[in-house]
Amino acid sequence: MPSDTTKIQTATISNIQTKNKTKVKGYRVILSDVHTWFGLLLGWLLFTIFLMGTVSYFNNELTAWMQPEIPARSQQTPLTSSIFTHNQNLTYLEDKSDGFAIAIAHLQQTQAHAKNWFIAKDIDSDNIAQRLHINVTTDDKRLKYQFDTQTQMAYTPRDTVGGHFFYRMHFDLHYMSVIWARIIVGIASMMMLIAIITGVIVHKKIFTDFFTFRWGKGQRSWLDAHNAFSVLPIPFHLMITFTGIITLITLYIPWAGMVSGVDNEQFFKEIYSYRAADATQLQAAPMASIAPLLATTQSDWRKRNSNYTVTSVSINHPNTDQSMIIIDGKAEHQLSTLGVFRIYDGQTGEVLKDSRPPPLAVQTQAVMIGLHAGRFADNWLRWLYFLCGTAGCGMIASGLVLWTVKRRRQLLTIDKPDWGFWLVEKLNIATLAGLPLAMIGFLWLNRLLPLELIGRGKWEVDGFFIIWAFGFLLTLLLSSRQAWRLL
Repeated sequence: MPSDTTKIQTATISNIQTKNKTKVKGYRVILSDVHTWFGLLLGWLLFTIFLMGTVSYFNNELTAWMQPEIPARSQQTPLTSSIFTHNQNLTYLEDKSDGFAIAIAHLQQTQAHAKNWFIAKDIDSDNIAQRLHINVTTDDKRLKYQFDTQTQMAYTPRDTVGGHFFYRMHFDLHYMSVIWARIIVGIASMMMLIAIITGVIVHKKIFTDFFTFRWGKGQRSWLDAHNAFSVLPIPFHLMITFTGIITLITLYIPWAGMVSGVDNEQFFKEIYSYRAADATQLQAAPMASIAPLLATTQSDWRKRNSNYTVTSVSINHPNTDQSMIIIDGKAEHQLSTLGVFRIYDGQTGEVLKDSRPPPLAVQTQAVMIGLHAGRFADNWLRWLYFLCGTAGCGMIASGLVLWTVKRRRQLLTIDKPDWGFWLVEKLNIATLAGLPLAMIGFLWLNRLLPLELIGRGKWEVDGFFIIWAFGFLLTLLLSSRQAWRLL
């Protein structure tokens, strides 16, 4: 028989193990509550942010679809020689960015006395030599159109916010201050990051459960769906949430600039001092030839990085003694969002300013922003971003529905109504079903609204929210089952 000492030691070990198990269990229960409530309280906003961000990976394609007046690609032969004089250096025109020189020659003929010309290449990298976006600012108006450098045709599309609306809605929301919107989005993103981390810790069998899906099992099925949408793309979920926070980190931590010694006010003053300004007295003066300046600039940039190319050209007060040429560039498929620029005196061609490498912290943030926005990605990688973003929407949606499914069973034993449950279920329907419906309605409005309607783009946005509000009203008037089926 074991001695009394052995019994005491065994009992002590048993108590320690029991306490450890209790601590572990309590720890997981606490984190489970954190995961639940951090995911629920702003879950509808997170779904909106995630869905809008996911669609934004194709916002340029959406915008092109919403501007059917603009032909996708010209099949005509180039007509570059017809608008250049013989004394211009056309060596630059052999490069695929030659469209800038062609566009400037076009503007010299049509808008020679404007206050500002801004020319940017098309986002589609396969079409950068052909399609350019032009903004012209005059004393009393602003013109915006697209210019085909092959046919030398200008196309003015219908008034539409295009896919850019989804992109701005992703972090600026709407009908409210941009600053407050970004603060709210930042808080929601931080809560989501905590929810993701706690979710990984709580579900200790999360990778095992990923390969298990039990269809038609109610709460168990929704949990399996939640795991499926969460586990495989979890590196993407963590990356996209964290980089989303870093994107606007200077807004959330404004005192970081003081610690680093960076004067933001002076920084922006220096940048915008070279932008278009109202000159009180301007004298007519010829401008330097743009083609050699473009060629020299791009050649200098490519000594540092062979992938650098001109992305935009801005000319302030063209054809005057105050003219200024600002050339921006960036490496193709570059991860970082940072670019380079060079500023010339428009009359003499003298270099006024060259961009300098920013601090390491700024470069790091630019890489984070690039990872988040995915502008460096080719079509295949953009589709991967889109699919992972769709999985993120499914993760949030299944989590919200799981909360109601889990508590509906508990409410069967309670006589009094639960208004919190009722509100969550109605918000689920209005957001998970109503928001996609409003997005489809937004695309329909682009086709149905009269082309001559004043403020047409604004009506597209207002119509989007009217449809969404109508969907929410239906969820309040109908039973949950009817609302799910109808929407």
